[in-house]
Amino acid sequence: MIATHFGTSPARLLVVVSTLALCPALVLAEDIPREQHAWGRFAAGSWTRIRVIVESIGENEQKTRREQLITTRLLKVDEHGVTLQTETVDVGKNDKPQKAKPVTLNWDGTRRNGRRNERLSLGEVKILGRSHTCQTHTITRIVDDVTVTTKSWYSPDTAPHFLRQLVRVRGPKPRHTARDVTKLKATRTVGKKTYAGWEARTVVADPNGRARMLEFHSQLVPGGLVEAKGERHDPDSARIGTTTQTLDAFHAIPAS
Repeated sequence: MIATHFGTSPARLLVVVSTLALCPALVLAEDIPREQHAWGRFAAGSWTRIRVIVESIGENEQKTRREQLITTRLLKVDEHGVTLQTETVDVGKNDKPQKAKPVTLNWDGTRRNGRRNERLSLGEVKILGRSHTCQTHTITRIVDDVTVTTKSWYSPDTAPHFLRQLVRVRGPKPRHTARDVTKLKATRTVGKKTYAGWEARTVVADPNGRARMLEFHSQLVPGGLVEAKGERHDPDSARIGTTTQTLDAFHAIPAS
């Protein structure tokens, strides 16, 4: 799964669940093998800490800078997904860490609350000119007055397996997110350690503007994210800031 601390994304597609009878290789999102998930390949107790630096440009080109450490802990793994909890603390302040409520996700990253409908089909994703056959999972969840549609392109045979994802949130706070793997094999040095992994891009758009992140992920790290850098723009496309996310530390317990 392509994971960042940045938001979610859109989707659309039709298919009949009867496709399952014709294509037995298709699997429901909750039945994807755990070892193909950025958190699922680890055991409970694993965690990762990301240093997030947000620089904003205000009126009269005045710049502000905020730095946080965000720790995500793997609390539980079940047959359909994981339960995660994040803890945020501002760097340079004596504030107590702020813990968010635990969130339970299926293997495709969708939450389990609300009324849920899933449709499956076959599709493909092109990465650097090469086509990769995928299963496409379109999941629609309705929670009160919010509708979240997530379309994932999942390849059982090509790591990192979730090659593309679109999420569209309809409701009082509409948002559209697109996540794409852009390079399947790459290396990146962060600090004194070199990681093997893959490159990705995330674009998030809402009525307040658009953010674009270029990311590097590795299977060695719980959650996958090693580094991400991007810019934010207002609705008129004016640059209003930058965001940098860098792996600070992690603890990985392999799944037994």
